[in-house]
Amino acid sequence: MLVIVMSQDTKLILFFIWVVIAMLISTVGLVMIMRWYHREVTKVKKQQAEEHQKLNNQDKNI
Repeated sequence: MLVIVMSQDTKLILFFIWVVIAMLISTVGLVMIMRWYHREVTKVKKQQAEEHQKLNNQDKNI
């Protein structure tokens, strides 16, 4: 069995480093999700604008 003896200060420092790394990973993930969502919303808005434009053109042709 491997037993690593560390002081309380070392354990605390490693814990805070772990917390910072976890926060960075979650922040990067959140930014990626927000960018993906923004792209999808932009696609839908563009499609809706094109459909609206087609309907307007059809109404003018009648």
